[in-house]
Amino acid sequence: MATITPINRARRLRTTVKRLVIELGYLENCLDEGLLDDHLHAATLGVDAAIDHLNHYLAQCNEGHPSPHATPWAS
Repeated sequence: MATITPINRARRLRTTVKRLVIELGYLENCLDEGLLDDHLHAATLGVDAAIDHLNHYLAQCNEGHPSPHATPWAS
């Protein structure tokens, strides 16, 4: 089984953030078009929060000081 290097992990997380941003844009567009739905609104907030957490984690990785127990979903 291949080991995931920190560089590969950061690269994959950046790709994930890009996909989440695209999905968030779609969800926000649906809300702008009046497709207001509690589930849609919750999904938008969840994707937005995921992007924030991943960006925070990646910023720590780029500084070279990631917490040994940091995860992209930890508060």
